[in-house]
Amino acid sequence: MSQTSEMTRPKTGEVSWNELMTRDTKAAAGFYGKLFGWQSTPFTPEGMPPGEHPYNLFKIDPNSMGVGGMMQVPHPEMPAQWIPYVAVENVDESLAKANKLGAKTLLPATSIGEVGRIAVIQDPQGATIGLHECSKE
Repeated sequence: MSQTSEMTRPKTGEVSWNELMTRDTKAAAGFYGKLFGWQSTPFTPEGMPPGEHPYNLFKIDPNSMGVGGMMQVPHPEMPAQWIPYVAVENVDESLAKANKLGAKTLLPATSIGEVGRIAVIQDPQGATIGLHECSKE
């Protein structure tokens, strides 16, 4: 994501990333590998806080950033799910606006190193979506 040029950086309001949260990353990697030809590659962004859940990129081309990411669900009670992230200018402002509009915060604004900052919300109808403030670099 930070490795993209200004020309390919997602615009505010566009989907910037897709992430799979699953209980079994090995099984998920096998499924999506067989279905789409995706390879699961470990990834740790520079500046990522220590102790975070391991992260994997789904890639078709080993030289690309990937088509999406995958990680273990952080809490056992969470369902496996895909979460699309939408690019925002300021994750804190967008999170506050979403909450004012009736959203529930599932993941508060969090730094993910060189990739930027994210938050995850549940909209008033119960759907989950992520907010992604891309790194300014």
